[in-house]
Amino acid sequence: MEDDYTSIEDYLSNEVYVTKTSDFDDPLPSTPTLREEVTRTEPLEQLIFFYSYNAVIVVVGIILNLVLIRGIACAKSTGALLFVLQIAIVDVLTLVTSDWELYYHLTRTWTLPVEQCTLYSGFESLTSVAIAYFIVGLNFHSISTYNLAVDVVKSGTIATIEPESIAEENSYEVATDAVSQKRSLTIDYRYKKTRISVRFPILLVWFIAISESLPLFLFSDIVVAPTPVTGSDVGNQTQHCTVLVNTVTNHRLVSLMVILIRIVLPTVALLITTVQMVVKFYRGKRFAQPDEIDENVAFALKLSIFLSISYIVFTAQRLYGSLLLEILSEPNVVPKYPLFSSTIGLTLAVFHYCASFVRPLVIVAMCKHEIIMSISTPLPETIVN
Repeated sequence: MEDDYTSIEDYLSNEVYVTKTSDFDDPLPSTPTLREEVTRTEPLEQLIFFYSYNAVIVVVGIILNLVLIRGIACAKSTGALLFVLQIAIVDVLTLVTSDWELYYHLTRTWTLPVEQCTLYSGFESLTSVAIAYFIVGLNFHSISTYNLAVDVVKSGTIATIEPESIAEENSYEVATDAVSQKRSLTIDYRYKKTRISVRFPILLVWFIAISESLPLFLFSDIVVAPTPVTGSDVGNQTQHCTVLVNTVTNHRLVSLMVILIRIVLPTVALLITTVQMVVKFYRGKRFAQPDEIDENVAFALKLSIFLSISYIVFTAQRLYGSLLLEILSEPNVVPKYPLFSSTIGLTLAVFHYCASFVRPLVIVAMCKHEIIMSISTPLPETIVN
């Protein structure tokens, strides 16, 4: 009986062993096959998305911006369109820089050389600051041009009421050699200022943008950050392209200054000036633009309103959803859009860079419409094909 029990136990143990091995023999070959299929499909989808983005957004966006740049340069425009010229130049740099960030999002780690990390960080800061402050500068210019036009209209109304007093105060007698008859020359000094210079604001914006991005050009580097993994696996190491920071006491002060310059000031200025421009645009419909003002005031206000709204729609989410969190998390290194998943972060990044494609497209359409509306009396600021 003991021998039978032992033989039965041996038989059962042998049966269990055979059953276990047979059960595991079939799934094992299928598991690597699935993993290999996943690893083969992910890079293919990433490549399709990357090249589609470059073909549609980057290439077409750069072409549109170059068309806009050529049109403004050939027309020798002044005033508001000089700000638009700077914005178009910055948009070209932005679209070129977007390739680095898009590749960064797709690979979820920085695998490019250190030199490209430096260029990416520097140009990303340069273009971000320049776009914001050029739009703010354009807003202030449009508001100032509107106020100047209102002053000219009011001065013209006063001049029509008292023409004789103006002629007596500002008239001179001019004698000519050919004709013995004396002629009177009237000079109205109130119309001396009919254009607002934009050279100093443009140079100031470039100075602010370069000063803000210079530390990133100098101190950006690749930093290795550990990524925790659940289970018994060892944590992976992810490389991030970021600016090198230290833990000294004045680091918080520098971070607050960066937040103030790159986030707070542009946001407040854009909101205030946008509201003012909308009000002035509707008020400006009550009177015709004076001939003394060379620049089309209504068109400048339209451009400013569109660029301000486009910046708020496309870029506000990046300022507060990515940049602010990156600065507050220092000296710890976090990826772009740290509170969102990789898919949502990639979508928000692409949405942000689409602004550099939408802006020139709409501005070219607005300029074409303005040319058609003013064929009988063309303006100096219109773009000539």
